[in-house]
Amino acid sequence: MEKMTITQIAYNEDADELDLVINVNKPQPAISHLVEDDFYLRINPDTNQIVGATIFNASHYLGQLAHAFAVKAFDDPNVRFFLERRVEAFALETA
Repeated sequence: MEKMTITQIAYNEDADELDLVINVNKPQPAISHLVEDDFYLRINPDTNQIVGATIFNASHYLGQLAHAFAVKAFDDPNVRFFLERRVEAFALETA
C-alpha cells in the first residue's frame, strides 16, 4: 500500500464534519465507503485509490482520541495505531 499523505483538510463546524483530501491535490470524484461508525473512506472508482476520508461527529471522534492520550491509555487501539504510524514515518525519513 502506498504512503497516504493528507493534502487538504476542511472542517465544517456546523455539521461537525472533517473532510480530508488524500494523495491528490484537489478533491476527486469518489465513492464513500463506511469503514467505522461515522468514518468513511473516499475511493476513486476508476483507479480504486483512496482519495479522501470524511469523519462525521469529528469533535467526538477526536475528543475520544485526545482523552486517550491525556490519560496515557497507551493500550487504546487508536493511540497504538497513531504511535505506530509516527514510528513508521520517522523510520522512513531516516532510511
